[in-house]
Amino acid sequence: MTSFAHRLHLRTHVKLSDYLHIVQRSWRLVATTTLVALLLGATLTALTTRQYRAEAELFVSTAGGDTVTDLVQGGSFTQRQVATYADIVTTPIVLDPVIEQLGLDTSSRALASQVSATVPPNTVLIQITVTDANPGAAANLANAVAGQFADTIQDLERTGTGESPVSASIVRPATASNDPASPNVVQNLSLSLTLGLLLGLGLSALRHVIDTRVRGEEDVRRVSDAPTLGAVHYDKDAAKHPLVVHLDPHSSRSEAFRALRTNLLYLDPDHQPRTLLVTSTIPGEGKSTSTANLALTLAATGSTVCLIEGDLRRPRLLEYMGLVSSVGLTDVLVGRAELEDVLQDFGDGLRVLGCGPIPPNPSELLGSDAMRRLLDRLSGKFDYVVIDAPPLLAVTDAAVLSTLVDGTIVVVGTGLVRREQLERALGHLNRVESRVLGTVLNRVPIKGPDAYSYSYEAYAPQLPGAPKGQRKHVGRAKFRSGSD
Repeated sequence: MTSFAHRLHLRTHVKLSDYLHIVQRSWRLVATTTLVALLLGATLTALTTRQYRAEAELFVSTAGGDTVTDLVQGGSFTQRQVATYADIVTTPIVLDPVIEQLGLDTSSRALASQVSATVPPNTVLIQITVTDANPGAAANLANAVAGQFADTIQDLERTGTGESPVSASIVRPATASNDPASPNVVQNLSLSLTLGLLLGLGLSALRHVIDTRVRGEEDVRRVSDAPTLGAVHYDKDAAKHPLVVHLDPHSSRSEAFRALRTNLLYLDPDHQPRTLLVTSTIPGEGKSTSTANLALTLAATGSTVCLIEGDLRRPRLLEYMGLVSSVGLTDVLVGRAELEDVLQDFGDGLRVLGCGPIPPNPSELLGSDAMRRLLDRLSGKFDYVVIDAPPLLAVTDAAVLSTLVDGTIVVVGTGLVRREQLERALGHLNRVESRVLGTVLNRVPIKGPDAYSYSYEAYAPQLPGAPKGQRKHVGRAKFRSGSD
């Protein structure tokens, strides 16, 4: 499967686990939306005027005949007519006398909205239902409507002899109920909960579509088939303490850089890369601090390492390490200084080549034959050469340098860079046929669905003098605060 086809497959093939991952990412949004909907439903329910329901039931019959046939015909006639009789209940001919009888200040049309009549299937019963804010008033009104309906039917069906063959009798008078018929608290809250949950899930799906920021390893796989070499946890103090491997070698972040080093060393044992370029997509992803800590972990194995400040536009590396930046790489490339004169020792087999004066033509200088010869010279002198390069989308410097090294590592700042930006950056490297060794996730959350778990913290060594259950920080680095 080609790289493009592989990415297309990852984008279009959505599994149930992907939906669960989306919900896990946005569980706060789903919970908040559901809670807000539930509170709104409860508030509206509490503010809604309570309505009470009263029901009276009538039995409609016809005058009996002398034979069984007469009785059957009378019953069939009543069943056919009873639906029509039910429609009469809410007409002015019934309701106007009720309004006059009870002294109500309303119209028959307004009163009809409170009254309803239904006929149970295959019966000659009529159920009259009245709703009102007062339970007693609802019962009185239902009984009054039922009584008036019985009188109205008598008048409507009266024959020439003065008697009506149809009669309606109240078989179950209405009684007042103290239990409100509406609002239905359980139903309203259940509906609010369901709507809030559906709205929250919809918003989380919309957020997933709109927010294309890289949150974890799964997002990187969508745009690249390059391996993830490591992941470094987010630390709010990282800008103040950039050299965590030197400052606190027993922390989980230090162990993350050692895991990166191990994965890098065993990535291709037969063709192990020795000149490494570290870059990122956009500024602020932590590529300079990652470069410095990677170099420190490589030097800790006993290897000799040369760390080069290859960002000739906004150099920060020497500032983090507390070294002199007045002379360096640019002086060597233009022949103003000798290499040995500008290399600075940092200890443990690590030597640093700073940026030097910022030149007017960084890209041309980094892609020059002088730079190629310098890297050849350094690779013969050191076991590893690690270069801190500018972001790929900002300038072309990193893409130019990537053609001169054995492999490139791309630092991905989770929550900062977007998937389309990372895809474009990797595209720059592919177009110049650079060897991308893999990506390093930086600023990875400690908790949540995108957390990159480490169990090292529970297994960190207990150092002498440290309180029980706590680690004692060892080592100190000379550095200044900042961010790359």
